[in-house]
This record gives sequence, structure tokens and C-alpha cells, in this order.
Amino acid sequence: MAFTTFAAIDVGSNELSLKLFQISKKNGIEELEYIRHATYLGSYSYKHKKICSELVNEICEVLEQFQKKMEEYQITDYVAYATSAIREASNSVLILDQIKLRTGIKVKILSNSEQRFLCYKAIALKVEAFQKIIQNGTAIVDVGSGSIQISLFQDGCLSQTHNIKLGSLRIQELLSSMEDKTDNFHKLISEYIDNELITFQELFLQEQKIEQVIATGDQLNLFLHITSQKAGSAPINAKSLNQVFESLLSRPLEELTRHVSFPKEQVSLLIPTAMIYLKLFKQIRAKEIYLTEITLCDGIAAEYAQRKEKIQSEHDFANDILCSARKIASRYHCNQAHIENVNSLALSIFDSIRKLHGLGKRERLLLEIAIILHSCGDFIDLTHSRENSYHIILSTEIIGLSHKEREMIAELVRYTPKTFPSFSLNMDSTSKENYIKLSKLFAIFVIANALDKSHKQKFSNVKISYRQNVLTITTDTVEDITLESGLFQEKASFFEEVYGIKPYIKQKRRFS
Repeated sequence: MAFTTFAAIDVGSNELSLKLFQISKKNGIEELEYIRHATYLGSYSYKHKKICSELVNEICEVLEQFQKKMEEYQITDYVAYATSAIREASNSVLILDQIKLRTGIKVKILSNSEQRFLCYKAIALKVEAFQKIIQNGTAIVDVGSGSIQISLFQDGCLSQTHNIKLGSLRIQELLSSMEDKTDNFHKLISEYIDNELITFQELFLQEQKIEQVIATGDQLNLFLHITSQKAGSAPINAKSLNQVFESLLSRPLEELTRHVSFPKEQVSLLIPTAMIYLKLFKQIRAKEIYLTEITLCDGIAAEYAQRKEKIQSEHDFANDILCSARKIASRYHCNQAHIENVNSLALSIFDSIRKLHGLGKRERLLLEIAIILHSCGDFIDLTHSRENSYHIILSTEIIGLSHKEREMIAELVRYTPKTFPSFSLNMDSTSKENYIKLSKLFAIFVIANALDKSHKQKFSNVKISYRQNVLTITTDTVEDITLESGLFQEKASFFEEVYGIKPYIKQKRRFS
């Protein structure tokens, strides 16, 4: 039986972890070994906005041990990610360079949306009947050290997701200086959490009924250990679980620490963690809660196994990204008929000239998202719509996309052929590659958008053919397309500059 051994490394905010896996088509993902090392990385980063040399030394020493463990298993295929602690540090680039030089391990920083999406992929694989569960109103609540992510599902698809900087470690660091100034530190934490969650509830929980919650997060494993709860496919009654959380919060920290082998600093994080879960469960008002032991390492393995086609998921993750984008477009009252028409035209063009652009499924997805969001700036100001759309996309998290991908989408909607930036010889190799990719997607987007300039969907029935260096867009519409044809010429010139061919409009029937 063919199998692959793989290592996943998480340089997290309060621990460094290594999971070793055996992956095969027959047995899926099997965990071989799990190694963890507690660290104060997040505590220092959230407080000082950088990482000190002592912590860098500690990271390197631990990663060297991880490297030796990987060698024991003869593992050469690995992925190492860092999350919010390093992501938010001002010296993050220097830290990653030191790690690479000293350990040989290349660590990549995950954006928040990428991090949560990986965990969500692991949940979809590990939680039995996941596809059935999310048919009804479901929330995935992921409480991390730096923030919490709440993703809402309806009818089997992600409807919206929101990040709130209320992570357990971040709360502890922000409020630790006030602990000696109050007789009720728990109440202080509670009030701080309420301030953020009440706003979330008023804005987003009114429009969707949540029946079930899937809970995951950094401290959930410790919570399960202390309370003797079990993770699994069977849901737990929300009322019973709330009582467990309330009981946990009533126990002194010293008592909790005596019953576990975890450091006191980690156990202390249970207080803000338990409060966040407790308040969220009560606000969401779900009847049932699924507890999971999913970690980022599980998500890394799931992503790797899917990419290598070792496993298949019945859930369509790309569709979730599109659903999330459509929800944003709906929030800004975008013209759905126009979006659907432009999207259909653009994707038809994209598919017709695959040999010309050489782009893949991921770029096709980015083009589709750009089309969905291209007119959201109209909601703010029609005069500066493109610039407004650009800033909306940059400031709105889209789960599953990296920051660089979101930047490319924002650039696609920002420019016209006249304002599109010129190529610079000073660009590095990565910038050149991204510029070429942006140019190819933009050329397709602008001609597709021009074909529905009137927003009347005159080109709803088209055939696109590419033969002998000619791209022909044929329509049998009986409507007057003078406006679209006239505006098309400028866009066609840009397309020709990028691809070396000029697109033409051909109308089979004339209006009478």
C-alpha cells in the first residue's frame, strides 16, 4: 500500500507543535506522533509588538528538535506555519530569516483567513456527517490565542465569517495590569468580552438562526482534559455544557493546576477561554454543541492530503469562498443580475483561452471573486466607485484567501485600461509574476464588464470561440448593442496588448 509520511509544524502563540502523519488513499490521514512545547511567544508579541532574541533562540532550539524527530521518521515533506504572534510582530521578516538559516526549516506566515480555513478543512474531514450538520444553521466557533473566528453556515454553505480580536492570550495580556486593582478579575474579563460580543450579536446574529455549534480552539483540548468531557461526533446539550463552563470558572486557578500536568500559565488561559465560549454559546442560543480536538496541524495535513489527491472531501471549499464573497456583495447592495452576467462572460472567455494565459483553478477563482465584488464601492459613492471597492476588499476578510490574493482582487477592480500600472524593470521575480497574472485577469475582466455596460444583460446568450488567433464573441441578441460595442474597443486594445490577439463582437441577428 502506497503511503506518504508528512510533518506539520505550527509556530503558535502559546506553543510550538509538531504532528507527524501517515497519509494514504486507503486509510486517509493517520496521526503518528504529536509533540508540543509551551512558549510565551504570544504574550511577548501582543504586549511589545515584536519578538525578542531570547524567544527566537527558543524557537530555533525547538525546531531543531523537531527536525531531528522528522529525520527519525525519514520525513522530508513538511509544511511549517506561523500565526498571529509572529504575524503581528514588527520584526517578523527578520525572525523567519533567522529560523531558516539556523534550522533549515522554512516557516511561512499564515493570514488569519488562511489559518481558520485550514482548521475548517480539518473539521469538515473529521466531524462525522459534517455536510448534513451544516444544512441547518450552524456556527463554527474557533477560539484562538489571538482572536476568535465565528463562521456561520446555512443550506450546506458558508454564509459569513467574522474575526474578533478576543483571543484568550490577548485578553489576558491586555488586562493583566488591572488584576491587582480589582477584587473581581473574572468580572473585569467578562465586561471586556461583552463589549465586543454584544456588537457582533446585534450586527450578525439577528438575521440567522443557529441550531448547532462546532467548537474548536487552542485551549479546548485542555478544557476537555480538566472537565473529563469527550470530543466526538455526538453533540452535547448546550445547557449541560454551559453548566460545565460555569463550574470551571468557579474553581480557583491553583486547584485546576494541581489536577493537570500543564503549566500554570497555560491553565490560566482557561478562564478567558471558558468565558468566551460560555458567552458565545448563550448569545448564539444553539441547542447542541460539537466539541472537537482539531489543531492547525490537522488542517495543514488536510490541505496537503487534498493537494496531493490522497483524500477527497464531499464538501466544496471553493464554493464557500464564493458564498462569502456573495454575502459581502449583498451587504453593499450590488446588482446581482449584472454580476452573474459579467461572471458568465468572463469565465467563458477564461476557459476558451486557457492555452494563452496558462492560469489555473485558483486564478479562475480570484477572477470570479473580483467580479462579484467589483461594484460594491457604488454603495458609498458612485463617483469613486472603483477606489471605494478597492478599499472595501482590502479591509474585508475573505476566509480562505491570503492577503496577497485579496490585494490582487482589489487591484483588479481598481483600474481602468488607461490607469493600469506600467511594467517596471525594477520589479523582483515575484512582483513580475504577479504583474503578469494581474494583467491577464484584468484583460478578461474589463472586456466582460464592457459587454454589460448598460446592465441590461444584452449578451446573455453568447458563444465564444478562439481560432487562428482570433477571439470571437458571438451573440444572437435582437437588442441594440451600440453602447457595448463602442465601449468594447478600448478594452479590446488592452486585451490585444496582453494576449497578442484582438477580440471581436459578432451579432448574428440585427434588430428590426
